[in-house]
Amino acid sequence: MIGLAPTAAMDELTRPRFDPSSALSSRARALRRVTMLKTGRWHLPLGTRQGARFIAVTGSRGVGKSTIAANLAIALAGLRARVVLIDLDLRRPTLHRLFGIQAPVSGLRALLEAQVETMEQALTPTAVRNLFLVSAEGARPPELPAQPEQQHRLLEQVWDLDADIVIADVPAAAEDELVDLFALGALRVVVASPDSRSVRSAYDYFRSEVVREVDHVAGATAEAAALVSALMQPAPRAMGALLAALEGKPDLQTVIRQALNSFGGRLIGNRVHGPTQADLLHAASRLLGDYLGISVPLLGTTSVSENIGAGAGTPLLMGTGIDRNVRALHAMAELLMIDINELEAPHCVPGARPEAVSPRCCLPGRSARDEAGEQPALPVPLGTYMRRFPRYPVDWHARYVSDAGRDLDVRVVDVSQGGVSIEAIPSFDLGQRGLLTFTQLPGQPQLSVTIVDARRPMGRAGLRFDGPRVVAQNVAGMARAAARGGAVLPPA
Repeated sequence: MIGLAPTAAMDELTRPRFDPSSALSSRARALRRVTMLKTGRWHLPLGTRQGARFIAVTGSRGVGKSTIAANLAIALAGLRARVVLIDLDLRRPTLHRLFGIQAPVSGLRALLEAQVETMEQALTPTAVRNLFLVSAEGARPPELPAQPEQQHRLLEQVWDLDADIVIADVPAAAEDELVDLFALGALRVVVASPDSRSVRSAYDYFRSEVVREVDHVAGATAEAAALVSALMQPAPRAMGALLAALEGKPDLQTVIRQALNSFGGRLIGNRVHGPTQADLLHAASRLLGDYLGISVPLLGTTSVSENIGAGAGTPLLMGTGIDRNVRALHAMAELLMIDINELEAPHCVPGARPEAVSPRCCLPGRSARDEAGEQPALPVPLGTYMRRFPRYPVDWHARYVSDAGRDLDVRVVDVSQGGVSIEAIPSFDLGQRGLLTFTQLPGQPQLSVTIVDARRPMGRAGLRFDGPRVVAQNVAGMARAAARGGAVLPPA
């Protein structure tokens, strides 16, 4: 183990892989907070473009990640953001076909073969205003892993894009990963379907990313190596127990906790049928929190529909109809607009002095699958984390008043007989108690509530119903009727 003085340990363990001092001044580390207009839609404030934020969408093969990435890009472009969608899946490029583009501009192919100098020259306009595509059509996968120089050049080109948001469709297989966008501070978005194989794949993916984060901040220590080894066991202990074993190394424990607390990960459920399947993905989110120590909220779900699949020919949001999936995708985009402004600074800043670059910097890491040889089982059966009552998605307005006098308008996103999920800015404090009034429902029912889950990056909180029980049952019944298409709210 490397001995470090307590005062120097933090600096040594958290030093950046790139020297940010040489980064272009135009690369701001955060966008200003979004504002909510009277329409209820989230928008970037006018005149606030200060550099791109990055979102990487991945998932196991066949789960619909490319379709979700395309629809999220359209929804974000509709929020007045300049969006660039990059198809990084060189073996199965599909995004140009989703947008009906027969002859896209030579994108990744031109970049990989050095036919163009910047990614701006590789953009294909789409039929959606403010949305541009970097296509992988015609690009032959290079021998992977790609050469460090090639990877670093691609990162610089992505970093220099004139965009508010860059979304990448990342290949499902770790061995096909061309470039590590997470080094630029990308939010990790994993698309999963409500089946055990897909959930295991999501757990496998997030476990490998946690290993990379631990290796980044503390990889030179024997304690970190032991923690990683414990994570890779068939029946690992919960992350809280693993970190408790580091109490004798408070500096090391602190930097690992900080890395896990700032981990940017989200789940999206695709092809979900009914509240029970949706709750399976909520259960996966809670399992990830306990066993990997990271917050990976379920951003939203889309239901089984012919309109949203790749076979439909075009992304759902390029159509004219409005259904539950359309509303869900727009809601996810609004949450993403909040999330990307809460991200930590990137690990890597392309453009740094060459001598400051670590050989491992910004290069794709090895997945946990490479070590295990197969997809791992979950640490415990997922049923352990399933809720007692099914939850039903809604989009209601309510009023929350805390016992301390805090008074907020909130958005209700799902309801069960035991509690409710709400969104608001500013966010909430864990353990706070208050009164929730469903102002849109007939009779404006009221319930005493306690905040039991506060996810600050999303402005979302989980509230437990404390009573009266009959009111909770009535509210859950109205949510169930709304989810099934029944008329609950009075006409507008």
